[in-house]
Amino acid sequence: MKHLPSWIVFLLIAISARAAEPAAKPNIVVILADDFGWGSSTPYGAKGLKTPNMDRLAQEGRRFTQAYAPGSVCSPSRYALMTGRYYWRTSVKDGEVLTPESPLHIEAGRLTIASLCKSQGYRTALFGKWHLGMTATGVTDWSKPFESGPLKVGFDRYFGMAANIPNPPRGLIDNNTVVEMFRSEQVARGGPSADGTTAMRTDWKVDRVMETLTTKATGWIEANREQPFFLYFAPNAVHEPVAPNSRHQGSPYGKYGDFITELDWSVGQILAALDRLKLAEDTIVVFTSDNGGVIEPGNENSSRAMKAGLAINGPLRGGKHSEWEGGFREPFLVRWPGKVPAGTVSDQVICLTDLMATFAGVLKTPLPKGNAEDSFDVLRVFTEATPGAPVRDHVILQSADATYDIRLGDWKLVERINAPAFSPDRNKRSMQAAEKKKAAGLTHDELFNLKEDPFETKDVSAANAALVAKLKQRLVESRGRGYTRPGAGK
Repeated sequence: MKHLPSWIVFLLIAISARAAEPAAKPNIVVILADDFGWGSSTPYGAKGLKTPNMDRLAQEGRRFTQAYAPGSVCSPSRYALMTGRYYWRTSVKDGEVLTPESPLHIEAGRLTIASLCKSQGYRTALFGKWHLGMTATGVTDWSKPFESGPLKVGFDRYFGMAANIPNPPRGLIDNNTVVEMFRSEQVARGGPSADGTTAMRTDWKVDRVMETLTTKATGWIEANREQPFFLYFAPNAVHEPVAPNSRHQGSPYGKYGDFITELDWSVGQILAALDRLKLAEDTIVVFTSDNGGVIEPGNENSSRAMKAGLAINGPLRGGKHSEWEGGFREPFLVRWPGKVPAGTVSDQVICLTDLMATFAGVLKTPLPKGNAEDSFDVLRVFTEATPGAPVRDHVILQSADATYDIRLGDWKLVERINAPAFSPDRNKRSMQAAEKKKAAGLTHDELFNLKEDPFETKDVSAANAALVAKLKQRLVESRGRGYTRPGAGK
């Protein structure tokens, strides 16, 4: 047998060594828009808008048509995304948001996507809205450094808002300190002076917030490009106040459309940073939203956009706060070059809770018992070339007045009777909304076939009593058991 040339031997050894190495860990970017409806981008059928960067994600990745936020307002969905657990399993049962001064709502020791990634050697950062509470006891004085909620649950870096722009501290937080105020306010620095006066902090223009968050996020990507990273980018668009930068003007849907344009610009800046740093091929990018868009007549900006022809939530019934599909069903785009088939569409039912188990699957890291209780690994439906079996057989949703829904296959039950009680003390709006529905004579659970009636126009519960009972039993059992993912219990 002839001896192989030495260069071939070296090459074979190198190939063998490379094959034995563990697969490189992909970077992970999750972009969670705020109040961004299912029909508010061109990949989901919007007319008259220009969202080229969302288009790019859809063309280079996969678009999901039946992805759900588990809450129809933000705190429930943000908690669920971070922990893989339904919000109503916590001490808060009313389906509403937390107050900005609330204590950190993620329990001590609970796994989050950030702490999961950090345990695997990732750098982790959040730029944008948090809305899950800050300190162990709640913030009482924003003028002093405080224990930052994100930094307590696995993030190395945090820059953004505690909640919404009009909420305290009405400014931007850099890790654990308020650094800029959104409007002139008398804010004590280290407490009042001897004569009782307070200091004035700097004004900050609200229409610069998106630009600032985006610049901070792309700068952080560049600074951390040498090791795997998890970026959670949670911009304030398109939540009120609708304040697009003056560079983004000209939408036929007014300021609301301009804000969508700016949101798309932010997405594009992140994609461009990944391209420039040659990281795109090794990065999972997810774009989605925390709940449906606002369609209440009293909202000036969204009302003007709808009158101009924008179907904010597409043809779906309802919107933010509601128990209908328009409150929960979200745009969901995922790109992972070489893994997720480009330009494809999936009708699989998935939920924001599923990102935790999915990323754990990507990292080949087992989930500890008693964590991510409602998170299913949906990596297969990200990557499958042809549609396979459902990855989850049901999903549970809760609106902002504590109304529960359960979707099982094509069927959706809206619970109207014998629902769990919740405290009226924390959120009077939830209680008032619940009482209003009760007074309206809703005396039975409603049932809809989403395949035949995707816009929830016909309650078919009377003709399907056995099916109503089956879905109700599944809902009750899932609430009582403490988990829905098999094997997730303690």
